[in-house]
Amino acid sequence: MTKGAWRAILAAAYGQFETSHVATCPDVAPECATTPIPPHEHHVTLDLYHTDLIVDYGASSRVTASLRLPFDVKDQTVRYTTLSGEPFVPPYGDIHHRSETLDGVGDMQLTGLVALGAGFQAGAGISIPTGETVPNPIELGREGLTHEHIQFGSGTVDPVVSALWSGSFGWLGAVAAADGQFPLYENSHGFHAPTTVRWAAGPTATVGTTGLSVQYAGQYQSIGRWNGEIDEGTGFVNGGIFFRASFLPWPRFRVAPSVYFELYSKSLSDQAFRQNTTFALTLTRFF
Repeated sequence: MTKGAWRAILAAAYGQFETSHVATCPDVAPECATTPIPPHEHHVTLDLYHTDLIVDYGASSRVTASLRLPFDVKDQTVRYTTLSGEPFVPPYGDIHHRSETLDGVGDMQLTGLVALGAGFQAGAGISIPTGETVPNPIELGREGLTHEHIQFGSGTVDPVVSALWSGSFGWLGAVAAADGQFPLYENSHGFHAPTTVRWAAGPTATVGTTGLSVQYAGQYQSIGRWNGEIDEGTGFVNGGIFFRASFLPWPRFRVAPSVYFELYSKSLSDQAFRQNTTFALTLTRFF
């Protein structure tokens, strides 16, 4: 960006995520002490509606300052089955999971991006804990108390870093990018949020004001922990193909629809994880 220029970005995305894990006594509920509860599975489907409001400012000819504010709507559907797949009604009710819709602001990010030359850029900043967090669900579950696993933030000030390279060869080009968030300590509830790293790389093409790109994109998320114990909703590696187009329908406006198809996923714990086809739309206004 040029010095003194502003850019406002509104990005919206929808994706469905599926996880499941086996629940066993004695940890699943205090009823285990008096009622035989066979091993069974918790199946959670989460429809995530994610939006980002991003404001960029050209602090100099080489430095861009950025403020990002996310907002999420998380629609969760839960079912329980035996290990053979038959419907199961747990005697402890819905203390662990329930079908519900939650919404809230996520953690803000304040970052700076520096142009290094030859198409390279590097960025760094912090994630500010503006998103809602919850008390330790593992301890509450053992006590037989209703608890929540869904959070909107880490509850900590986390460093974030990014790197970007882009190059053009006439109307063809290429881009590669990576970013990461690295929580360093536990929040006030004893939760140490997972490290998250995302990357993408692939060819681009530009015809007039229209841009097209096909990228291989992936994500690594380490296992989060509650006072050292594994958080069941974290820990996976996945990757897939990301298609994006961008148009300039009006002066100073750019519209960019995109779609992501997962090709593989692997859980780092004993849960199953899957990200279904994800759609996104970005609107950029230049000032």
